[in-house]
Amino acid sequence: MRKSSAERLGRDFTVILTGRSLSGLGGYLQYLAVPLWIRQTTNSTTAGLLAFAMLFLTQIFFTPIAGVIADRFDQRRVVIAADLGGFLVASSLALTVGAGHVAWVYPHLIAQNILSALALPAFMSLLPDVVPAGRLLAANSLINASGNGAVLLGPLLGTALLAHTSIAVVVWLNAATFLVAAVCMLPRGSSRPPARGTTAQTGGRTNLRQGIAAVWADPVLRWTMAAEAPWYLCFGAATELVLLHFGASHATQAPGLFGLGAGAGCLATTLALARVRRDLSAASLFWTAVLITAPVAVAATWCAGTEGTTLFVVLTGVLLGVHGYLTTIGPAMQCQQRAEPGFRGRVTAVRRTWKAVWQLAGTAAAGLLAQWVAPLTIVAVGGVLATVTAAPWAWQALRAGVSPRSPGAAAAPLESARGSAR
Repeated sequence: MRKSSAERLGRDFTVILTGRSLSGLGGYLQYLAVPLWIRQTTNSTTAGLLAFAMLFLTQIFFTPIAGVIADRFDQRRVVIAADLGGFLVASSLALTVGAGHVAWVYPHLIAQNILSALALPAFMSLLPDVVPAGRLLAANSLINASGNGAVLLGPLLGTALLAHTSIAVVVWLNAATFLVAAVCMLPRGSSRPPARGTTAQTGGRTNLRQGIAAVWADPVLRWTMAAEAPWYLCFGAATELVLLHFGASHATQAPGLFGLGAGAGCLATTLALARVRRDLSAASLFWTAVLITAPVAVAATWCAGTEGTTLFVVLTGVLLGVHGYLTTIGPAMQCQQRAEPGFRGRVTAVRRTWKAVWQLAGTAAAGLLAQWVAPLTIVAVGGVLATVTAAPWAWQALRAGVSPRSPGAAAAPLESARGSAR
């Protein structure tokens, strides 16, 4: 009898995948529900956007540290500790929202995002030691698929539970998934300890300087990150603005349907890119995504503003989901393909931190503007500005030339997995 892919990857991986999948689903149950609850409780779009901003704020300060921790300590224990910490924080958050204390929600979200930022690189570093040799790509593909499944189902279930039960129920379910994920990590033996004398043993500032220098030395990475700055400043909060628009002016199921559409678009794009038989230019993917930002923004704004039907709500999510993945995957692939093996983690950390800085700036700007301008207007105008301001830099990255050396899009890690959700 032919074994399944999960069976061929071994029992350890199957158990761990189960835990991470449930954990990812729990993260996306809460991801949209908490900001919507804040929006409904405070009647403030800015307050809802602030909940999303907590993610970017913690990424800025803790992503560089997380890579060093993953290299210095036993990765399995780091992941378990982060999961157990997440269980405690989520339990405290459930009690907080149950009592209606909105102000105390934000410190809890910061704590959750810190723990998630610390766990993600440790888990990705652990993975090669869990699966058999030559099966890493298959393992990453299954993890990506489970992450996309969480994006697809989590927001819909979370907002439905918010509408028909309470926000406390949503958060308690999320807390339970943290505990399950920690238990599923227990069968694993200790991961391979870092060798003495590695760069991880040097000071944190030295590691950061080396990562920045590696990015600056590569013109493709340099121009790409230059393009990401205005893009995220102008359009980085588009999804959140549309979501809060639906939460404020549409039926209770609209935010969940929007999340369903975004998850479906992201999953379909991942599967389509994974089936491509040749390497794709990461710079071309990013350049294309930047160019289509303006028409996507206008189309999504029109669909969201139709006051209407389930079809248009879902279509809005599909448009932004597909486009968001295309925008993210190119730069992520470039970090894998162009950085030397000994610098990939730090290059990735520098780029993720840079992106988070501008996402936070864009979210803050959107929160301020939302006090006077309709959210959908911000999305439409921001999309046009994103194309106009980012396209010249993206073109420079494309001209600088890309020589793909990785298996392609299927091998690139999804940034919308658990680490982004929490």
